[in-house]
Amino acid sequence: MELTGSPRAPRKLGIIAAPGWFDPTLHEFMQRHPGEINVTQTILPLPGFDWSFEQISQSGPALMTAARLLAEAGSEVIAQVGPAFAYRVGGSASGARELGRRLSAECGVPVVLNGVAVLDTLQRLACRRVAVACPYYSPQWKEGFVQFLEQQGLQVVGAQTFVEQGLFANQEQVAASHYGFSEEVVRESVRRTRAGAREAEALLITGSGVRTLRWLDAMEHELGLPLVSADGVLYRSVMRLFDLPANTAGC
Repeated sequence: MELTGSPRAPRKLGIIAAPGWFDPTLHEFMQRHPGEINVTQTILPLPGFDWSFEQISQSGPALMTAARLLAEAGSEVIAQVGPAFAYRVGGSASGARELGRRLSAECGVPVVLNGVAVLDTLQRLACRRVAVACPYYSPQWKEGFVQFLEQQGLQVVGAQTFVEQGLFANQEQVAASHYGFSEEVVRESVRRTRAGAREAEALLITGSGVRTLRWLDAMEHELGLPLVSADGVLYRSVMRLFDLPANTAGC
């Protein structure tokens, strides 16, 4: 007699969304893994958030609150969206990783910090020279991120924004888009960043406000180097913890 096992119950993912935008991360996980993953979400509880470095660096208690709420709801893994929180709260690569360990220990389930997922991916790639596509970043944000990378021993051989590339006229126009950037303009920004940094061993695509899962693999093949995007590394980190195959087909 042939025995058939019972279907595997869907895994439970909790997402900490960054404040001040309508985060698509939950939808992307559900769309790619129907029947495999159930997802719930909470917004980082910081009303009136202004995205200043000062406010981000003080968001540690709010991260803990959000993570605990998701753990208490039954999440098996918690994914935090937005790399800057780990960088600014942690202050360094080691500090960011320690923050992740502390949150995980407090909640009793793995907490994947977006910034730590980026750092871990760069470490696995063992690259030292990186280019950075920071499409919607302001000059202050670009400078702050480049400085953070250099403090971790990485050589930033090029970093470009939408405005510097002439894809948007000014930062006000970028902000007015409310993260609704077309796939075409983001891909063009990545191409131009690569063209200006041929010696790069990897190319970072900063910020969760640009979405890359639909085209990341194809563009890696086109440009001939690893692409490390905020949404891509967070997605793959969660898939590894759930022991599920990634689905990066266009959705």
